[in-house]
Amino acid sequence: MKILVINCHSDNRGDEAAVHAMVDEISVAYPGVEITLAIRGAGTKYPNMPSNVKMLHQFMPISVKAKVAHKIAVLTGGKVSVSSNEKALISEISKADIILHAPGGPSIGDTYYSDEPTYLAIYDLLIAMHKPYMFYAPSMGPFQRKNRNLWRKKILEHSEAIVLRDPISEGYVRDFVPNKEVSLTLDSAFQHDVNITQNQEKLNQYAELKSFLEKHEKCIGVTITDLRWHPVYSKDPSIANNIRNVFQGFLSSLTKAGYGVVFIPQLYGKGNDYDLMRKFCYNINDYYVVTASDERYDTYFQQYLIGQLYAVIGMRYHSNIFSAKMGTPFISISYEQKMKGFMEKMNLTDYCIDLKCLSQGDLENRFRNLINHYDQYKEFLCYKHRFMKAEAHKTTDILEMVLAEKEKVQ
Repeated sequence: MKILVINCHSDNRGDEAAVHAMVDEISVAYPGVEITLAIRGAGTKYPNMPSNVKMLHQFMPISVKAKVAHKIAVLTGGKVSVSSNEKALISEISKADIILHAPGGPSIGDTYYSDEPTYLAIYDLLIAMHKPYMFYAPSMGPFQRKNRNLWRKKILEHSEAIVLRDPISEGYVRDFVPNKEVSLTLDSAFQHDVNITQNQEKLNQYAELKSFLEKHEKCIGVTITDLRWHPVYSKDPSIANNIRNVFQGFLSSLTKAGYGVVFIPQLYGKGNDYDLMRKFCYNINDYYVVTASDERYDTYFQQYLIGQLYAVIGMRYHSNIFSAKMGTPFISISYEQKMKGFMEKMNLTDYCIDLKCLSQGDLENRFRNLINHYDQYKEFLCYKHRFMKAEAHKTTDILEMVLAEKEKVQ
């Protein structure tokens, strides 16, 4: 069995978590499976992947020369490729039993509109080469900008299965391709449990962090993004200013109340957010920033660490997914449907703040509510662990059904 996963994002513990859990569970379902991860751009390869996984940089038709090369490859069904980079990708496509769209953000749809063609283009090649593909629980949509809709519909309708991780994306896609079956599961990261023993040992070796945790009775995990990279929110500088002001005030109130603050950078490589979070550290006694560059402290370590904290305040989507997975009460700040949709599905909207409504007063009120209902919140997350794991694993179950059907036809 050979599986190719396309449109993988790296340099990000969140996408790493979803992809790694996918790899781990597919490897359980198909012992001996060979998995190739096609990573977009020149991103850092995922750390600590099992030996049955190889990674390559995915060809993307961005330049005029690359677009011409891709057009030739599509017109010839992959038989002619004038780009060595695309040739390597075509080789993997040819050998794969199925191609999966990686579990990630809403890359198909209006949100990342300027980048969307680089996600869609590879599907023209898959269709031309008559290769089966499936969407493995990303977010998707909306589809209000209509000039690309015929292309989008062709790609979605040719797929073997469309699986989405949040109900808002599900609604967008059901309305967009009403005759296509759409499945709703949960984020892929939930389906594979963390190795507690292994990551406890990593924490024991991380002396500075371990010492900081031991010095504080309660530590709050925090992820911040200023959204200056975001295609929509970057256009309004007042948003980044409000984020900075709200967190400066809120974190000051936390440390005055005796909490330790542990920043958990989600990005590494070129676009790291370690430096951004460092700007919010006002003294070494009350603030600690987890390393973003050491491969030992990967996505599973971050999940384990979050499980040791009292609570999390998360702007980054997967820091909240990690919290839910590890039974740590959290407050999410939502800037895309992936977070809002998850919180709606789990009936946790009381602990979700829309970015447009973010204020220090509201954040403090939500945190007080978390404290007042702490035991109930924690019990709820622990009770829901099996449900979240099983829901996420449905994506792998659907993959197995698709492959079984393909085998019957052959």
